[in-house]
Amino acid sequence: MADEKIREVIVTRCPVSGASELVYQTGWLEEAYEKLNAKIVLLQSLDPSLRSLHTTQKPPLAFRDGGNVPPIWSHSKGTDTLLIGLSAVKQSHAIIVAPDSDIKSIQDLRGKRLALPARKDTSLVNAMRAMALRGYLTVLEAAGIGRDEVTFVDSYPDEELEKAHRFMGIKGTPGEQPKIEDNYVPTHMGDMKALKEGKIDAFFSHRSLVYQVISRGYGKILIDIADSDLPKVNNIYPSAITVDRGFAEKNRDLVVTYLKELLKASDWETTHRDEAIRLGTGGQFGAEYEHIRASRPEGWDERDKPNLDKDLVELIRQQKDFLLKEGFIENDFAVDAWIDDSFIKEAEEELRKERSLANAS
Repeated sequence: MADEKIREVIVTRCPVSGASELVYQTGWLEEAYEKLNAKIVLLQSLDPSLRSLHTTQKPPLAFRDGGNVPPIWSHSKGTDTLLIGLSAVKQSHAIIVAPDSDIKSIQDLRGKRLALPARKDTSLVNAMRAMALRGYLTVLEAAGIGRDEVTFVDSYPDEELEKAHRFMGIKGTPGEQPKIEDNYVPTHMGDMKALKEGKIDAFFSHRSLVYQVISRGYGKILIDIADSDLPKVNNIYPSAITVDRGFAEKNRDLVVTYLKELLKASDWETTHRDEAIRLGTGGQFGAEYEHIRASRPEGWDERDKPNLDKDLVELIRQQKDFLLKEGFIENDFAVDAWIDDSFIKEAEEELRKERSLANAS
């Protein structure tokens, strides 16, 4: 082993917390990989010129764990990845209005201006725009409001401010958490300014960002889809775990171990919910415990264990169809052909055997 070359595994994850955040923040995945002569390298700790790999998923990126829009987009463009797991942590997906807004119900959205995240660089899919549009349309359809009865307004971020506050979230990587007194909310500074200036009537937010906005007095929740009976499917419901096919073929043991650590973390999470949320603050930009806890309804962790259950696969299929219909992707593909369930099955079996041996001893 000492003479073997250490295998560097470049990974990236979205700040959605859950089991994927736990294995990084606790060092559990790092420890498991050390036993296999492998080393985790967080993409965000590398040269900034490589950060687009978070979306394109091109080599040398091995794993991506997070929102489903970028992996669907990259696979539709021919990137050779495999979908090896899904998880579904219930988190806020909310429409935010001004604190003094006269919009009291979703019926009041008729005729209003709704912000859609926009970027000057359109070479990569805009996952936040796709998420906001899907959230709005879910609510509008439930209220019987046509999309032609509202006005979608492009909302651009303050790019220099976002760059200055870039936060990595894992020890050994650059960046520090924004402080509450900074009145900084990642991705939403442009939205909040436009709302205050009366240029928009509402914007869409998700996970702990909703309560970062609320706690700073920038807005109030009109509706939170997570607390409603409306369909939940969106960018981070479900989250997608994908791997580069070439990497997986050469390093099957690392793929199985990755999933096994996620399975173990999700089990631990069910009996350590508060601790799991506190650890999650390490990966959600600017979030404190109260923000994440408030953004999660009861039963938030029921589907966090990685799986490829038929109902979640169907949500991915619906999401792919939505992205195709709305022009976020140009090329259709078969979701079933993208999936490889052999890794999660092997991880589950290895974990079952390990626990049986532990119980026997």
